[in-house]
This record gives sequence, structure tokens and C-alpha cells, in this order.
Amino acid sequence: MLRFELALSELWSFVFVLVRTAGILLALPIIGTQTVPVRIRVMIAVALALVFAPIVAVPVEPRWFQPASLTVGLSAELLIGLVLGLATRLLLAAVELAGSIMGLQLGFGVAVQLDPVSQVETPVLGSFLVILASLLYFVVDGHHLVLLALGASFRLIPPFGGTFHPPLLTDTVAVLQEMFVLGMKLAIPVVVVTFLVYVLLGILGRVMPQMNVLFTGFPLTIGIGLTVIGFGLPLFALLFQQTVLGLEEVLVGLVEEMGRG
Repeated sequence: MLRFELALSELWSFVFVLVRTAGILLALPIIGTQTVPVRIRVMIAVALALVFAPIVAVPVEPRWFQPASLTVGLSAELLIGLVLGLATRLLLAAVELAGSIMGLQLGFGVAVQLDPVSQVETPVLGSFLVILASLLYFVVDGHHLVLLALGASFRLIPPFGGTFHPPLLTDTVAVLQEMFVLGMKLAIPVVVVTFLVYVLLGILGRVMPQMNVLFTGFPLTIGIGLTVIGFGLPLFALLFQQTVLGLEEVLVGLVEEMGRG
């Protein structure tokens, strides 16, 4: 009987860890996208669950076996993982926003492509910056920060003990605001330079009416804009790296908020 209870406890530990791990993988950048086969994502989730399960003690309670309690509890565990994963995924959303703004300023608004990840039309420049940011995310070990936050969640949030208070919504909105500010910071150099180019073209159009401003403006704006983006890539990488490194504090804060009973 004791051996059966021990095996049942180990099984519930694994299920508990697996559901929360699967939730965070569903929302993670790159790994949680449709470009990664489902089989690979399941294998990663199971592998991580096997790593974390031995260090998570789950006291089995009879009420968990009730269908309603089991459904609510597992849904809460999945939601905890989704919150952590989405907080990380907002990073790439900020980069995509910056790329969209830059593309509109440079006249690339009509050049769009179908993004296989989001299944929506995305500006070419935005796709380029997202690919670059995805590589930087792994270079600066952003995925390690997510694993640290996942490990902290097992320590701070008991099994089936996650709570979703109104302050959690406030914290999530604050993260969304920070990512929006990041997107504007990344796009502001191109916005300022293209604005100055438009002002210059407007003055030239008034001084020399015979000049075709529309014909001249497109290659000039694109050339100057791409030059600014090229010289600004080191600054882009530095700003993105600082944001990723600061993500650990954000994720831990969300975990602490969800762990408050």
C-alpha cells in the first residue's frame, strides 16, 4: 500500500510539472511556434518535466481526483505556464512593432509576406528584425532565464495553488507597456531621420517645383533609412540584450504574484 501511494505521488508530481512546463513552452518564442513540430515540443516538455519532477514534492489529496477539481487545477497550472511564456513572447512582439513602424516610414508598407509563425501578413523589415532578435535571445541565454523562472514557480507556487488576483493583471499590463516602449525605442532613430528627410524634401519641393519629389524621395528615404538601421544594429542588440537580462526580475515578480494565496 505504501509503495502504491509513493508511485501515485510520483505520478502526480510528473503530471503537475508536465502541465505547467507545457504551458510555458506553448507561449515561448520560436519553440512554441508552429514552425517547430508538435512531436518535438512534446519531447522537450517531457524532458524538462523529467528533470524538474524529482525536486517537486506533491502531496496527493483525495479531492484532486474529483473531475471538477482536477479540471480546474490542471487548467490553472497550464495558465501559470502561459503567463510566463507570454511575458517572454512580448519581447519579439515589441521587435515586430518596431519593424512595422520602420517599414511604414521607409515605404515598405506595401511589401508584406505571410509569416508562418503568426499566420498573418508581416512587413519584410519586421520579419528580419524578429529573426535577428530570436537569434540574440538565445545568444544571451534568454531561455535560461525562463527555465530559472519555471524552477522558481515550483518553489513559490504549490501544486494546484496558483492564484490570479487583480494585481496580476496590473503587472501583466505593465509588462505590455514596457514592451511597447521598447518597440518605440528601437524604431525612434529611423522615425526621426525619415522625418527630417521628409522635411528636407518638402523644402526642396517648394524651392524647386520642377523636381519630382515623389520620384526622388523613395530611393533617398529607403537608402538613408537602411543606412541608419545598419549603423544602429549594435545599439539594437545592446538594448535588446538589456531587456532580456531584465526579464528575470519580471518573471520572478509574476511568479510571486501568482503564488500569493
